[in-house]
Amino acid sequence: MNAPVLLPHTSIRVTANDMFLPVVMTFVEQSSLALGLGKPEALKMTLASEELFLHLCRVVIPNLGMINIRCACKGHVVRSDFSFPETSLNLHAFNITASPQPLETADMDQMRLILASRSVDRLKIRRKKNLLQISLIKEKKYPQALDGQKKPYPFTCRDFAIHCPTAEELKFLALLIRSFYANNKIPRFFQYPGMLVDMIRGGDYHAIIAQGPAGEIGGGIVWHLLSDKTVEVIGPYIFGDSGSSRPVLNIAASLIEACISEVGRTSAIAMICYPPESGQYDEYFEYLGHINSYSTSGVQVQRSSWFRMIHEDFGTVVWATKDIEDFLQQTYRRLFLSRDIRKVADDGETQHAHSVLSTNIDRLRYKVSLDILWPGADIEDNLSRHLQLFQKEGIRNVIFEIDSGIAWKSAIIPCLLKNGFQPIQILPYAGDGDVILFQLFPCGP
Repeated sequence: MNAPVLLPHTSIRVTANDMFLPVVMTFVEQSSLALGLGKPEALKMTLASEELFLHLCRVVIPNLGMINIRCACKGHVVRSDFSFPETSLNLHAFNITASPQPLETADMDQMRLILASRSVDRLKIRRKKNLLQISLIKEKKYPQALDGQKKPYPFTCRDFAIHCPTAEELKFLALLIRSFYANNKIPRFFQYPGMLVDMIRGGDYHAIIAQGPAGEIGGGIVWHLLSDKTVEVIGPYIFGDSGSSRPVLNIAASLIEACISEVGRTSAIAMICYPPESGQYDEYFEYLGHINSYSTSGVQVQRSSWFRMIHEDFGTVVWATKDIEDFLQQTYRRLFLSRDIRKVADDGETQHAHSVLSTNIDRLRYKVSLDILWPGADIEDNLSRHLQLFQKEGIRNVIFEIDSGIAWKSAIIPCLLKNGFQPIQILPYAGDGDVILFQLFPCGP
């Protein structure tokens, strides 16, 4: 695995006063352009930053503190982080379900947040000691790969070597993966070869390929840090002849072994692997579980996941409600993981009025992943509004991720169960702690 890459970044520190708005707008726009965003994307990032900065200055901390703004490039995305002293604030407008109001009745402060959230691809909200950090994330724009090309011939060589691919080899790897595997079995970034190249160059993602003596590619595997302690592995993808199983198995084994060796040199404790096929990987991994997803026509697609420890596991704390205690104990017993399961409950403490949910929608696969960014007393109504929106748009596959290392996130588990979600899988150390996946089963599991 390559050495950590120092992220290109810029930063400024300004007083929370809207007299500095022109400074902030110029800083964010020029930083976004310098860090690789195209002009249209940079203008959207600037608009989002303008609205967020005005909201902070006029509503949250007017003249009461400093705002740190940091713009950084992480491979295929540019991120603007706004850090400021923690105070009470209403972030309801960051929800995808928030709707603009008629001008005569509109709350302009909330309208600013709606505009900010709609101008970027993703949002993140985190507490850092006594500071809050709101991150605006915008993807670079890449041309989609052209389809309709002649399908490459299968790899038939028995001799191959494992090595890191060049940029052109990465692009050809993406072509091979699209040619040999169905779209619903591959991540989105393989549809954008330039994005894949930038992801690898950025240092967050890594890839290796199996290459024959004439330069032909027989397989590949990609991985990245899902958290500080867990690596997510995507693959192995093999391009051999299905009638010749031995070379195929040898390539898959070699790629997995090389990946494990590279990851073993890092501080990662765990590895989670998502192979494109449902073959047997028990020589290297423990079976973690699977997720069934559905197309609009009702065709079921199963995605299996596998798991192994890279270094010794000393255990960790899991926050959860009593509703899923049996599921947790059974799963941890099966995976031989030591966990201290602590109960979290609503004891009547004061809550923020409005919650914020993060939505990552993949419309091509009719799928959405949810996370809670900010706690609030309205979580049940907020979740219900999101589910109604997904149903209206024909999105059948809904997954909610709960980071069990954060107690206030686990506190909403009863709300999930009441709305038709059921726990289906645990991803060890995938967040601050283990991430518990809940899948929506409207008609029961």
